[in-house]
Amino acid sequence: MKLITLLSFCLISCCVSAQRIVTGKVIDEFELMAIPGAKIMSRDNQELATTGLNGEFKTEIPAGTDSLLIGSVGMEWASIRVSANCDRLEIIMMYDGTFDFMTLRLVDKRRYKRFKSLDRKHERAFKIGVFTSASPCISYAFQKYWVKSIDSDE
Repeated sequence: MKLITLLSFCLISCCVSAQRIVTGKVIDEFELMAIPGAKIMSRDNQELATTGLNGEFKTEIPAGTDSLLIGSVGMEWASIRVSANCDRLEIIMMYDGTFDFMTLRLVDKRRYKRFKSLDRKHERAFKIGVFTSASPCISYAFQKYWVKSIDSDE
């Protein structure tokens, strides 16, 4: 009986230690204001958390998780890489918009220009007290709208 109790305790503690707790804040790219209701999801589309009215969230993520998806109404999905020692995620989301009379290649150029400025915006958010760290411990992944086709002559 003692062996079964000891074994079950070891299994439970092993499973509990396989999680890590992260906190964070999600803001927009222009006004640097909180985004309430943003969804934090794992790569396999499991919803992990939702931000509150102040853009803050707290969640447990599996220990091996190195990337997350963040989505909200009116915003582009943000794909981020999380380093192993990062327990405070400070995320800036880009607005999603409609681009009339433009090719997808030109749209991607304009989006990428905004995307490259996210680190500068993070510094600005830190200076005005929105974020707690001067540089992000996450890295963003840019997702293109336009992907060159194999059959294309371009």
